Amino acid sequence: KHMLVFTSPSALTAARFVLAATAVLPWLPLSRARNSWLDGVKLGLWSTLGFAFQMVGLQYTSASRSSFLLYLNVKLVPLLELMVHGHMPSLQTWAAAAVALLGALLLAFDGGAPNLGDLWSLVAATTSACFIITLGSASRSEGAVAAELNATTAACTAALCSVWAVADAMTSTTGSALHDLLQLQAHIAEVAFLGVVTTAFAQWLQALGQARIDATDAAVIFALDPVYGACFASLWLGEHLGPQGLLGAGCILLANLSQSACFARSTAASAQAESDAELPLSQKLLVDE
Repeated sequence: KHMLVFTSPSALTAARFVLAATAVLPWLPLSRARNSWLDGVKLGLWSTLGFAFQMVGLQYTSASRSSFLLYLNVKLVPLLELMVHGHMPSLQTWAAAAVALLGALLLAFDGGAPNLGDLWSLVAATTSACFIITLGSASRSEGAVAAELNATTAACTAALCSVWAVADAMTSTTGSALHDLLQLQAHIAEVAFLGVVTTAFAQWLQALGQARIDATDAAVIFALDPVYGACFASLWLGEHLGPQGLLGAGCILLANLSQSACFARSTAASAQAESDAELPLSQKLLVDE
């Protein structure tokens, strides 16, 4: 949000992912892992669309509202999972998603009516949900390596965002391309933070985590992200949530904590079942007694 004061969404997004791709270059599967590249192309497309819509939306709405609206994917992921894969989410997941959705709606109307930026943020939420579902399938596929998957995704996203930035510069009538380059150079530390920390490192952690949980549970956990976003927007940009916005943030936090607790109980039960299955028959009889 701060950087969009100085440069265009396309230039900033391209620079961000070029740096991210550079940071993960050692993990690129250059001579093997054809599936990693195929998955990287699909993930790169969803990633490019999601970040592009989000960046355009940030020109018209606040960072706090954008961050919460983006994570309406909490509601969209279970719906898309049901439509695409036929996976019926648990009742607890639906309840948590509903509470998170209520929280996001409360935040969307905090401090004023929805605007054009809010609409772009909703579109970004849809593509983000598609990214989560695609990543969940890719990260659990046979032979998938989180670092390689993250690297191919970053590389493909960087290529697609660069095409967007070049097309944007070529169609611009204000000659803003040189201005964007100068501003990116002047704010290289901020761009590097976006590219390396919040993109390359964060997406690697996401790929690693989604290899262990399903996409629906991941989406609810990610719902805590906008709470962090609202806090940083308050500290760095002076944006503040009203009572309605704070209530919405509380709903999302409650949804995240309840779903995390359900997932922890499910994981413990699965681990106990696997442990019991590995016991010799004589020990199982003793346990039953």
